[in-house]
Amino acid sequence: MSSKFKVNSELLAVSGLWSVIRKILIFMLITHCSLPTVWAHGGEDHADEKKPTITTGAKTAASVARDERNLPTDVGQFNAKLMRSPADPRTGELVQMAVQLGEKVEGGFGKGDPVPLEGANVTLTVTTADGKNVANNLPATFENGFYRADYTFNSAGNYKIVFNATTADKRSFSVDFPVTATAAPTNWYFWLGTLLLAAVSLGAVGWVFLSVGKSGNKVGRVRGIIPFAIAALLFFAFGTFALAYIAPPTERRAAVNFVPSGDAAQAETPGNALTTSLLVPKESQVLFGIKTAQVETRKITSGLKVTGVVRARPDGHAVVVPPVAGRIVLRQNLTIGSVVGRGEQIGSVEQILDVAGQVGLETQRLDVEAQQRDVEARKLELRNTALALQGQQAQQRAAVSQARTRLAQAERELSRSQNLVAVGAVPRKRVEEATTTVEVTQQEVAAAEQQVKLLDTQIKAAQTGQTIFRAPQVRQPTRSFPLTAPLTGIVNQINVTSGSQVEPATQVLTISNLASVLLEANVFERDLPTVRESSRASFTSPALPDETYQINGQDSRLLTVGQTVNEQTRTVPIVYEVKNPLQRLREGNFVEITIDTSGDRKVLAVPKASVVNEQGQTFVFVFTGGENFEKRPVALGAEGADFYEVKSGLKEGDRIVTTGVYQLRTTQPAT
Repeated sequence: MSSKFKVNSELLAVSGLWSVIRKILIFMLITHCSLPTVWAHGGEDHADEKKPTITTGAKTAASVARDERNLPTDVGQFNAKLMRSPADPRTGELVQMAVQLGEKVEGGFGKGDPVPLEGANVTLTVTTADGKNVANNLPATFENGFYRADYTFNSAGNYKIVFNATTADKRSFSVDFPVTATAAPTNWYFWLGTLLLAAVSLGAVGWVFLSVGKSGNKVGRVRGIIPFAIAALLFFAFGTFALAYIAPPTERRAAVNFVPSGDAAQAETPGNALTTSLLVPKESQVLFGIKTAQVETRKITSGLKVTGVVRARPDGHAVVVPPVAGRIVLRQNLTIGSVVGRGEQIGSVEQILDVAGQVGLETQRLDVEAQQRDVEARKLELRNTALALQGQQAQQRAAVSQARTRLAQAERELSRSQNLVAVGAVPRKRVEEATTTVEVTQQEVAAAEQQVKLLDTQIKAAQTGQTIFRAPQVRQPTRSFPLTAPLTGIVNQINVTSGSQVEPATQVLTISNLASVLLEANVFERDLPTVRESSRASFTSPALPDETYQINGQDSRLLTVGQTVNEQTRTVPIVYEVKNPLQRLREGNFVEITIDTSGDRKVLAVPKASVVNEQGQTFVFVFTGGENFEKRPVALGAEGADFYEVKSGLKEGDRIVTTGVYQLRTTQPAT
C-alpha cells in the first residue's frame, strides 16, 4: 500500500506541477500578446488621444531622428542629412545611422539642390562630447543613396557621431552630429514573472516535501524530494529563459528600417508629396489652441555646428591652500554656495611647533626665567634702597620738627629780650645774642627741609626703577595664520572640516567666479577659415532648454583659435568668451555652437516648431482661411537656431500654424 501510495503521490505531484506550468505559460502568452505598443512620435505623450497601435510584444517601436548640416569648406560646399533610429538611443541598443551626402554646385545643377555624392569612402567615428575617441573608422556601406553604419553605445552620456568622407576625387571632409545615449529602462514584467516562477518552484518543492514527509523515513524523504527538486529547477530555468525571450530584463524597441529604397526614395522629395486639405471647425481650433504666424524673410544664423563644454576662466577659478601646516579653523556659516569677497578672511590655520621649535621654545623659557630672576633681584635691591631712604627721610622730618621747635623758642626769646632792652632791664648784647640764635635756627630748619626733599626725590627714583624692570614673555607654542579669499566669487567645493590637520599643499576649498565663462570646442582643420572669418555665432545648452544665445563680438566674442592640430582627430580647439551675469551656465555644461556662415543674407524662413517630419517627408500646416487648413510639403535649406530656410512650397505672407501642430497631425483629411 505504501509503495502504491507513493507512486500515486508522485504522479499526482507531476501532473499538478505540469498543470501549474501550463497555466503560467498560457498566462504569459496572453499577457504578452495583449501588450500594445504605440509607435513613438518624437518623444511626445499622446496617451489621451486616439491613434493606431502596433502590437510588437515586449518590444516598443523606436522613433527616427533627422538632422542636417551645411558644410562650407575650402574644398567645396557640402550638405549632410542624417537619419538615426532610434531617436533616443539607449545603452546596449543597436543604433542605425544613415547619412545622405551632397555637394552644392554652382551653375544651375538641380536648381541649387545638393548633388548626391556617390562612390565616396565614408567611415564613422564616435567620440565623447569633449573629443575623447570611443570608436574609430567604422565602415559605412552605400545603400540607395545613403551611407549607412550601425553602432551600439555601451554607456550613457553625450557623444558626437562623426562621418569622415573622402570623395572619388580625393577631397576629404567631416561632419559631426551630437547624440545623447541614456540607460535602458527596466522591464518590470520580467522581474515580476521571475519572482512568480521562483514562488511556484519553491511552493511545489515544499508541497512535495510535506507530502513525502508523512512516511517518517528521512532517507525516503530525501530520495523522494530529489526528482521534484530537479524538475522544479528545470521548470524555473525553462520558465526564466522563455520569459527572457518574451519579456526581456530591459525594455526593447523594434528597429525601424528608415533607409529609403526604390519608390520610397523618390517619395521623399517635396515635389512628389501631395498637399492634403483639412477642415477644422472654429470650436476645435479654440480647443486645440491653434496659433498662426506669417512666413517672413529674415536673417537666420546657420552654418557650421560644433559641440563644446563650458569652462571657467583661468582667473575665475581659485584654490585656497594654507601657508603652513597646522589645524584648520573655517569661518562660521561658511558653506558651499557662500559668496565671498576678494581679501575676505574665510578662516585661519593654527600652526603647532615641531620638535626643533619645541627645543628652541624650552631654551627660550630657561633664558627668560634667568632674566626674570635678575629682574626680581634688581627690584628687591631698589625696594630695600627705597625703604632705607624712607627711614632717613623720617629722621630728617623729625630733625626739621625739632629745628622748628628751637626756632620758635629762639624767636620768643628774641621778642622778650627786645622788650627788656626797651625798659633797660637787660643789656643790648642779649638782644644781639637772641637774634643770632634765631638766624642759626632758621638755617638749620632750611637745611633739614632741603634734605627731606632730596630724600623724597631719591625714593621716587627707586620706586620708578621697580616698574622699569619687566620680565620678558615666553612665546606661545602656536601661531595663527589667516586664510583669505583670492577673488570674489562663490564657494563651490570645501574639502576639509574645521579642526582637521592640513599640510601646506592641501586644497582647503575652491572659489569660482562665473560672471564670464569660456566655451571650448573642437573644429576640423579644414573648417578653420570659416571660424576665422565669422565674427558671429550662437549656442544652445540642454541646461537652458528652448533658449538660444548669440555671440556677437561685443559682450561675447571668439577669444582664441588653437595653434596645434590633434594628430588623431585632426581637430583644433577654439575658445569663445561669453558673459554669464546670472551664472546660469555652469562649469561642465554641454553646449552646441553654430558658427554663422550665412553673413547678412536674408531668406524665407519658418519656425522650427511649425515643421513636421513624417516618413521622410517635411510638411507645414498652412491656414487658408476660415476653417480650412492645408498640409503642404516644403523643401528646407539652411538650419538656424530657431528657424529653417524654406526653398520651395511657401511664399512670403503665407500663414502657417506654429502652435497646435500635433492636433492637426491627428485630424482626418477633408473629403
